[in-house]
Amino acid sequence: MHAWRAVSCGVCLSILACGAAVPAEPEPAPAEDVAAPDVPEVDPVPEPLPDVVARVNASRITGDELERAVRSAEAQAGQALPAQLRDQVYRSVLDRLVSFHLLLQESETRRLSVDDDAIEQRLAGLRGNFPSDEAFEAQLAGWDTTIDILREETRRDMLVELMLETVVMAGIDIDAGAAQSFYDQHTEQFLEGGGARARHILIGVSPDADSAARAEARERAETLLREAQDGADFADLARTHSEDPGSAPNGGDLGLVVRDQTVPDFEAALFALDAGDISGVVETPFGFHLIQLVGLEASRTVPFEEASGQIHEFLLRQEQQARTEAFVAELLANSDVEILI
Repeated sequence: MHAWRAVSCGVCLSILACGAAVPAEPEPAPAEDVAAPDVPEVDPVPEPLPDVVARVNASRITGDELERAVRSAEAQAGQALPAQLRDQVYRSVLDRLVSFHLLLQESETRRLSVDDDAIEQRLAGLRGNFPSDEAFEAQLAGWDTTIDILREETRRDMLVELMLETVVMAGIDIDAGAAQSFYDQHTEQFLEGGGARARHILIGVSPDADSAARAEARERAETLLREAQDGADFADLARTHSEDPGSAPNGGDLGLVVRDQTVPDFEAALFALDAGDISGVVETPFGFHLIQLVGLEASRTVPFEEASGQIHEFLLRQEQQARTEAFVAELLANSDVEILI
């Protein structure tokens, strides 16, 4: 659901996703995996869509174009469009298409052009995402489009990209002072690390196991604890006896465990240990554990010198988005836009 919120709310740089991108078709998510969100009320979107869903000055946005843009949004989200979000997403994607057409028209007003060879190179890159030409053609058919439509949409995408790069984004300068100021105001966001390097041995128990089965599992764990206390290598015991398939092959290694990552009883036992110590038998909903604390890692604040590159990229994208929004708003104020659904 977070993916759909991200896809359905973007207007600015994500405008470019409305055109020719043809990623592999996503696997539909099972309906039960999608939580019901608080969906803002919007006017219902008819099904099927009419031939023309909007007019932007002299251009028309067709129902087919909107459907293709929604399919592209599905691919970005990595799941099929949840039914309860249909109206919201269709209207959000339509808003993006309106913005896209405004930018496209402005690129044509400014007499921008893209080279045919560059278009073919872009198409070749898209085709390269598929294992064969046949798979690529099958995807086009599945999206109810053709290579000629894709070529034209690629041309339009590249025109809008060129317009944004040469007109809207030109002259953006994020200086070191702005990056330092952001770092100073958001230092808490640059805290990393801190936790315990740990191993464990799990003797699993079903939640509905009877008392005899639980007692037998606990006894097995206590036997292993005695072996570890007598000097047996904990990692070797984990490889041989642990029933955690994720960590057993690596000697029970859990990597870095941070607070609030595990169930409370496991966390309490782990962080009560000194480096090298082994816990007693710890019961959790998963069964019975033996836990070894390998060592503790202190948290640290990433210094500005390490974070400055990421901060610069973030501030650059933020400024690009703000400029694009402002530019589209100006175009919209001077245009004749009619939504027909």
